[in-house]
Amino acid sequence: MTEPQQTFVDPDLVRPAGAVLGGAVERLSGEWTRLTATIRGLNAARPWGDDEAGRAFNEHYLDGGDEAPAAVTLDAGDELIAAIDDVGVRIVSSVDGTVDDDDAVSTSFGGK
Repeated sequence: MTEPQQTFVDPDLVRPAGAVLGGAVERLSGEWTRLTATIRGLNAARPWGDDEAGRAFNEHYLDGGDEAPAAVTLDAGDELIAAIDDVGVRIVSSVDGTVDDDDAVSTSFGGK
């Protein structure tokens, strides 16, 4: 038989950590936008040339629509940034919800 498990959350520690994480994600998002703009600009310029080797490189790097390695990589990064964009806010919101639930349970049993 397993022992009951409990989770303890210190809201005074987690809320500021959520804000710090949110700031880090914001900086990451800004850098991602800046770097991908540079990459997309370089890709559009096709600095590898238009000779046979350049065309072969382009065929395997950019051509292929949504399945081209360049598109897949950049799109995956965009999706990752979008997925974690509001993680700090979600953490703080989750802690607030947990605290509210605990307070409601406590009140229902005659506490606080």
